[in-house]
Amino acid sequence: MFVVNRSVAIIKPKHAFVDWVNSVSDEEPQFSIYDLNLEHHVILLPEYDSKEHAEAILKKLYKKIFKVELSAWITDESKWPKNKTYEEFLEWFDIQLYSMVFDPFENKIEKEPYED
Repeated sequence: MFVVNRSVAIIKPKHAFVDWVNSVSDEEPQFSIYDLNLEHHVILLPEYDSKEHAEAILKKLYKKIFKVELSAWITDESKWPKNKTYEEFLEWFDIQLYSMVFDPFENKIEKEPYED
């Protein structure tokens, strides 16, 4: 078992995000909070040593995370909110932070750019 020099944020949509998705989506029937919470995105963050440090990291990265979340449900960027503030990010998503990441495998982790 190996400890990875990262922490983790699990991003969970809240009702405000579901309401926005339904307001711009052409899908019928509309999505429920259950639909959007069937699977969550997990974001690797740098290691942090306090809740305040973790929040500072999120404040730097929230626009990138916001973009990933928006594009997962609505690919037409013209429908995205124009001012994606950190406060709005927190209204739309529940962020669960975990400071320890373990990897039980010896093979290297592979990375590739995310294409949204």
